[in-house]
Amino acid sequence: MTHTQFKRVARSRISKIAVSAAIVTMFLGCQSPLSSQFNTPNLKNIHHLLGKDVRVEDGLSVSVQGIPKDIEPALIGRMDELDAITPVGTDSTWPSQITTSISREPLSTTSITIDQAVLWAIKNNLDLQLARLEPAISKQSYIQADSVFDFVFAGNASNRGLKIPQQQTLVGGIQLGASESVSDVQTYEASLAKKLTSGGTFTVASTVTKTDSETSGFTFNPNPSWQSIGTLDFKQPLLRGFGEKVALSEVKLTKNASAKSIQEFKHALHILVTDTEKAYLQLALQWRILQVQEWLLEQGESIVEILELRRAYDTSESDYAQAVATVKQRSANVISQQAEVQNASDQLKLLMNNPAIAIETTTVLCPKGDIKVEDIHLSLRDTILTAAANRPDLQSLRISVDSQNIKVNVAKNATLPQLDLQAQLSFYGLDSGVGNAYSEVFSGEYINHLIGLSFEQPLDNRFSKAGYRSSRLQRVAAITTYNKAIQQVILEVKVAMRNVATNAALVSANKSFRIAQAENLRALRVEEDTLAGLTPTFLNLKLQTQAGLANARIAEFTSAVNFNSALASLYLASGTTLEMHQIIFDDAIALDY
Repeated sequence: MTHTQFKRVARSRISKIAVSAAIVTMFLGCQSPLSSQFNTPNLKNIHHLLGKDVRVEDGLSVSVQGIPKDIEPALIGRMDELDAITPVGTDSTWPSQITTSISREPLSTTSITIDQAVLWAIKNNLDLQLARLEPAISKQSYIQADSVFDFVFAGNASNRGLKIPQQQTLVGGIQLGASESVSDVQTYEASLAKKLTSGGTFTVASTVTKTDSETSGFTFNPNPSWQSIGTLDFKQPLLRGFGEKVALSEVKLTKNASAKSIQEFKHALHILVTDTEKAYLQLALQWRILQVQEWLLEQGESIVEILELRRAYDTSESDYAQAVATVKQRSANVISQQAEVQNASDQLKLLMNNPAIAIETTTVLCPKGDIKVEDIHLSLRDTILTAAANRPDLQSLRISVDSQNIKVNVAKNATLPQLDLQAQLSFYGLDSGVGNAYSEVFSGEYINHLIGLSFEQPLDNRFSKAGYRSSRLQRVAAITTYNKAIQQVILEVKVAMRNVATNAALVSANKSFRIAQAENLRALRVEEDTLAGLTPTFLNLKLQTQAGLANARIAEFTSAVNFNSALASLYLASGTTLEMHQIIFDDAIALDY
């Protein structure tokens, strides 16, 4: 056998072994999840996932305030001068109006704080109002399910006139009995029934029948007669349908549905507050970008004016044309940014839905205060544990698992045979008056009783068995969904915390970038003051340096907004959005509609 033949045979054997192993694995792995060897998965415990044996990169300390550490010592001494050169300083105010390309008159602005924006959104947002309807609807469904155990009163009254021909008996040619029966029968019935938590039903009933016989040739005593019947009836399933777990299952399911709708409403509230905060931050960012671009346009126009005066003696056509093109580009950027500001304002208006500043108004929203960043310290482990305890979507999934457990118990009970017990006592009374008739009822002289069992069982019982199997599979799906959600929560927290750290680093980096660009412009100004004349080349360099500073300033604002937005996302991921905004959530308020 050659070496090549040996390799082919070896590969063939390996392939056969691999296929055989795959088939065995397939049969073992594809066992029914409801086989005797299958164990229903348990809800993952977040503490177990983060146990002592699990390594977690814990702790995040972010310092974003003050002067970055990588700034040259020489620049620290003139930070005030560099801040003064920087466009849109920390003490800059917000505009009282905005000019647009599609409106002849400037649009007015109105200032709001982030707390006002969040408050108006909670009060007026239409999506939140829709979400709030669900808990109220679920509450009514719970009341309906629980009302099954209320007392039920029933009554009936009837009057029958009877004239019925009768068969006669002849004895020795003599007619015995009447040829017809004539009577007037009035019946009055009343009952009070209650369904029991054991699955049975208890009924107290009373029937009064007045019979006025008018058959000719006969005398009845008493006539009219009053017959009273008092009945105590008890029906109780002994197997299928027995017990509180089954009888109260619908009540518990609707109660869970109500609790789940509250958690879903709370989750919608978390999302709304986060979206409103981010929209407010984006509005502030777009305003700051507009202010920087307006500053940049103003600086460029001043340089073009200088070049215009020097065109006669030392400014070439190309230098002048380049400066004019730069200014025109900056003007176009301002026009585009004005639209971005209005778009951000409308987005925030839509979330707030405040009638005083409706979406259809032309007033442009303007934030109050500056875009601030704060130093933070976070623990990944603690944040994940907080998320597992507080996130409404996880609470909702836990409730879903509990509901599936209830359905499994009901479905398991449905596989049992139908064996029902009925016990009944009837007390009779008859007299010429209804009062005397009831006296006989209460005397207990005439008592009838009934006790019986009824049995029913499908021979193969496939319907109930399939329902039980289906309910167990649905429980497995609910538990798996919850466990998957736990993993997703951990991922979201880690990503959010990573974004916070990344944007915190960008805040410092872009601040250093802006300081360096401000120093670059400051150096040009110093050079400008010492030059005998301003050459076109120098002025074009100044245009580029101004653009560099403006871009650095925009990057600094953007990183500050992204940092705060990342924090908002982290609070959403950890389920603490409402706490961070000092919003108290009350389940009773969610149900009160």
